[in-house]
Amino acid sequence: MIWLEYLESINTYFNIEILQPNDSIIKTKILNDNQVIIILDGFIKILKVFTNGEVICTQLLQKDHIIKLKNSKNSFVNYYYTATAITKTVILTTNITELKKKNIKIGKFSYYNFSKNNSMIQILCHKNTKKRIAQLLLILSKEFGKIQKHNIIIPFYISHNTLSQIIGSQRVNVTRIMNELKEKRIINYNNQQVTIYNVLKLSQY
Repeated sequence: MIWLEYLESINTYFNIEILQPNDSIIKTKILNDNQVIIILDGFIKILKVFTNGEVICTQLLQKDHIIKLKNSKNSFVNYYYTATAITKTVILTTNITELKKKNIKIGKFSYYNFSKNNSMIQILCHKNTKKRIAQLLLILSKEFGKIQKHNIIIPFYISHNTLSQIIGSQRVNVTRIMNELKEKRIINYNNQQVTIYNVLKLSQY
């Protein structure tokens, strides 16, 4: 674990917490802005939640990524951000002030976010729901997939509601498309994992 080893090497105090699926970190005005939150293991979605109930997924973060929830201090803003665990997730929190005392540049902590942080762009660049779901499943296969025989196993449950939030589509459409993929034997899924039977067909779906 890059961050754990690094912070231990510079004798910096930190806390480790475990988030269960659907547990959330909500940024409020009283949340300590001096905190740095780092994912040691797991998968998290960053949601922009509007007061009218609309929810937009802005980022997908995983191991070694930094959780940044920058809410506006303007009292007229009609949204806030949450970080919600998709899988069981281990996070580390430390204090920016302590890092500054050790002459650690905060910019260093942003480097790892750029390498894999374009997942949402890859998904949302597609106009229709089918392509977005296919792209998301391909990304999950690449980042988390385990090869078993001729199949790729994504070793965790991802609900249709979570899929709909990530790709920005109605849940009923997601359910219809996932069932269609299942009927065509391109994928299979249950409450423990997603199995990709045919990556080529999925990429052409």
